[in-house]
Amino acid sequence: MNERLSAVLIRLSLSGNERLSIADLMDGFGERSFGSVLLVLAVPATLLPPLASAVLGAPLLLISTQLLIRRAQPWLPEGLSRLSLGRARATIVLARAAKTLERLETASRPRFDALFHPWHARVVAVGCMGLSMVLMLPTPIAHTAAGLGIGAFAAGLIQRDGLALLAGWLLTIACGLILALIVGGAVIGWRHLV
Repeated sequence: MNERLSAVLIRLSLSGNERLSIADLMDGFGERSFGSVLLVLAVPATLLPPLASAVLGAPLLLISTQLLIRRAQPWLPEGLSRLSLGRARATIVLARAAKTLERLETASRPRFDALFHPWHARVVAVGCMGLSMVLMLPTPIAHTAAGLGIGAFAAGLIQRDGLALLAGWLLTIACGLILALIVGGAVIGWRHLV
């Protein structure tokens, strides 16, 4: 039986490396499903400040694209996989992420099987791609909604939990509304300045 993802994160948070890279994370949870990889990268992204979360946004975008094209296993190029956090910050982020994952692992279960049609997995991948791009923007509230949305989609894919997928779509809509408000506010502010 596979080690729970929350246990993997706890183990990684206790490792003694000076820095923790995305490659270390990928090695830590081995050959897992796309949902597992998305979840393990998305949870820390919600806990990092907006600009720091961009470090995880690019790998999430690439993994989501691979899910869309139905690649057999997740893969990252060497340049992205070497992105890292210092040990002190990585330990804090991984410990918090492990607690969040433990709650997700307890709460999710298989339900709403109708949402697991192959075409819906591709639509979910497109949603994850959009949310990954938001993580690369300096938008505090939208970045949190984006990370949570990817996490919900990932939990749904792992546990075949249709309710989690629906939560992912609600968070995607919320993220879009937040971005629209930010852009609208910026446009109105610019017009008043000019």
